[in-house]
Amino acid sequence: MDVRGLKPIGFGDFLVERSAITEGQLLDALAAQWASGNELKQALVERGHLPPNEVERLSTEFSQLETVYV
Repeated sequence: MDVRGLKPIGFGDFLVERSAITEGQLLDALAAQWASGNELKQALVERGHLPPNEVERLSTEFSQLETVYV
C-alpha cells in the first residue's frame, strides 16, 4: 500500500469523528485558538464545547492511537 498520500488525523478531526463535538464547534474553537494563540484543548474548554476532564480523557485516547497499515 502506498501511504505517501495519507496524513495523520488531527485532534479536532478525531473529536468530530468520535462525535464529541460538531464540525461547527471545531471551527469555532479553531477560530478562538487562532485569535488567542492558545491550544485547541484550551479553546474547546473556554468556548464551553467540552469540560476539562473530557478534553483530557480524549486527549489521552488520541495520543495512544497507532498507525495500522493493512
